[in-house]
Amino acid sequence: MTDVADGLQRLRMIASGLSIGGLQRHMFLCAQQSTPRCSTYEESKAAWRQLKRTTKALDIASAPPKWQANFSRPPTPVEPGNGTILRSKVDCLRICERGPIAVIYPDGVWYHSVAGEVLDRIVHEHLVGGRAVDEYVFAVDDLSAPS
Repeated sequence: MTDVADGLQRLRMIASGLSIGGLQRHMFLCAQQSTPRCSTYEESKAAWRQLKRTTKALDIASAPPKWQANFSRPPTPVEPGNGTILRSKVDCLRICERGPIAVIYPDGVWYHSVAGEVLDRIVHEHLVGGRAVDEYVFAVDDLSAPS
């Protein structure tokens, strides 16, 4: 196999392990920013850890294979992930007030103050239950709706 083909195969295996193709939602959270503006570095770091812990405990998190990014180790086949939620930590979502800020796609629901009890409600009510937590929503841009 060529390096390109090997690389493509690795990427496909990682995507499979992350449940890509079977996801229901993708949550982006401003966390551990290089220049914190919407919340402190510590607040956003704690929110990220809470999101990881909660989605893992509920068994809804997708997770990459253990060998990802270890290029000295050949990839081994992985079972497709069974997580329905992909979470991504981002440096900035450009709404630099009342953070941490999060957005959930494909619903396009934007949340403020995403930490502690608010984050728990978003995970349980929106990620699991499919209903936005309206009192913390400040914008909606539903990408799944026909234009």
